[in-house]
Amino acid sequence: MHMSRQRIVLIAVLMIFGLVLPAVATDDLNEAIRKQQELLKQQNNAENKLNNLTVKAEQMEKQIQQLTQQVTAAELDLQKKERAYAEAQERVRIIQAEVDQKQQELDHRQEALRKRVKAVYEDGQVDYLEVLFQSTDISDFLSRLEYLGYLVENDQNILADIRVQKAELDQKEIELVAKMEEAAKLKKEAELAKANLEAAKSQKEIALLENKKDQEALLIQIEKLEKDSKELEAKIRELQKKNSGINGSVSVWPTPGYQYITSPFGYRTHPITKQKGLHSGVDIGAPHGAKIISAGAGIVIYSGWYGAYGNAVIIDHGNGISTLYGHMSSRAVSTNAAVVPGQVIGNVGSTGWSTGPHLHFEVRQDGVPVDPMTYFR
Repeated sequence: MHMSRQRIVLIAVLMIFGLVLPAVATDDLNEAIRKQQELLKQQNNAENKLNNLTVKAEQMEKQIQQLTQQVTAAELDLQKKERAYAEAQERVRIIQAEVDQKQQELDHRQEALRKRVKAVYEDGQVDYLEVLFQSTDISDFLSRLEYLGYLVENDQNILADIRVQKAELDQKEIELVAKMEEAAKLKKEAELAKANLEAAKSQKEIALLENKKDQEALLIQIEKLEKDSKELEAKIRELQKKNSGINGSVSVWPTPGYQYITSPFGYRTHPITKQKGLHSGVDIGAPHGAKIISAGAGIVIYSGWYGAYGNAVIIDHGNGISTLYGHMSSRAVSTNAAVVPGQVIGNVGSTGWSTGPHLHFEVRQDGVPVDPMTYFR
């Protein structure tokens, strides 16, 4: 039973890499990879913190917007309550004036009646004699006496009517004062509600400023970690290049059946951080779980979580050329593994800083990102 030509070539390549690996896995290279993994772990932690802060900032901005709307509504409500209180005060002032006026009228009527009653009843016979002597006859006398009685009775009726009116005004005043006190209470509650909302908004704004400062500090930290990581990455590639002896060929498209570029190589605004910077690779649109294959022969110098790239694989192809495959849902190769062109190294996903399933594909020459499409045109 003979083996196919393809399988013979594969075994030969693996044997070659098997001989190469001991030389690759030097102490310097292993130490550099260990340091790189530690840097990536720190970077990942910082990016997770930044991501959490970004989410919290967005939440706080929405809350501040809602509180601003609520403060505006509370201000309008307070103005309404202040107008209602002022109107209630005016109604009480008017009714109090009416009560005072009615009290004066009642006092005058009571005084007039007191004098009339005193003249009729307290002076007794003198008044009757005056009425008698002034009368022309007995009939006139009785008429005059009856008239005096009518005057007293009329005064009493008017007095009773005024008392009824004043009692009604007193009751109305009590009701209006109660309404004014209720209006004052509602106004005070509206003032307190507005003050509480403004205080909550102020606290959120202060917290948002602190959040932004923390984000800036983390961005500085991430930038330094990325710089240190890239320097170490270049060192790893240099060590790998010296030992691998691979020809540096990249010619196989990494996502079979999927070639649509959703974001090309070059400067852009990052969809998550909103920072403008170099997009160091190309994003290839592919469904979750689609196969990712090696773009050429090489050795895996990194396989694991790679910060914003999420699950990632980096392959050194020799001659200073390396490729990176980011946001993978799963990885099929481990660090120091030898791979052949077209070998499955993982599957498409949306891990790390990603807005949806795709493959972030990078090609670097001596650690410097280059447009991957130059290798496939």
